[in-house]
Amino acid sequence: MRIRKVRTDEWRRWREVRLRMLRDDATFFSTRYEDVVREPDEVWQTWVSEADEGVAKTLFVAEGNEGQWLGVVGGFVRVDPSEVHLVSMWVDPEARGLGVARALIRAVGDWASERGATTVLLFVQEANGPARALYDRAGFVATGDKAPIGTGRVGFKLLLKANVETLVS
Repeated sequence: MRIRKVRTDEWRRWREVRLRMLRDDATFFSTRYEDVVREPDEVWQTWVSEADEGVAKTLFVAEGNEGQWLGVVGGFVRVDPSEVHLVSMWVDPEARGLGVARALIRAVGDWASERGATTVLLFVQEANGPARALYDRAGFVATGDKAPIGTGRVGFKLLLKANVETLVS
């Protein structure tokens, strides 16, 4: 397995994986498949292109030995440039438990460090026990803040944070 940035020309593949995660694991994401599937190609192209530039946002993929995408994660610099927000973490069910998520988290931590950020934040669904355990093992702690999951959903998402140094050590 290798971790690398998603390239601009891979926007269709990113769209395919993003839609799959929202369809197959819908209960663990605030964004709804029904909303995202209607986005025009230009939205996908722009997001991936800006992520490939890596200035204010990024996308990483965990790629298997045969080129298959085992998992993905994104990140963006928040209003406070000392903070990066981790988003869209997903690992293929067949690759879960193999260290893919930890490697993706480290990639976001490295990217945050390169930008001088000191903190990585993320939202996790309150009911998503496996993800909460993963983030706990990675060094994230609850901030005490939470927000409703989103339109048409019941429940809350918790805001977690970690020091960049913890994620990259």
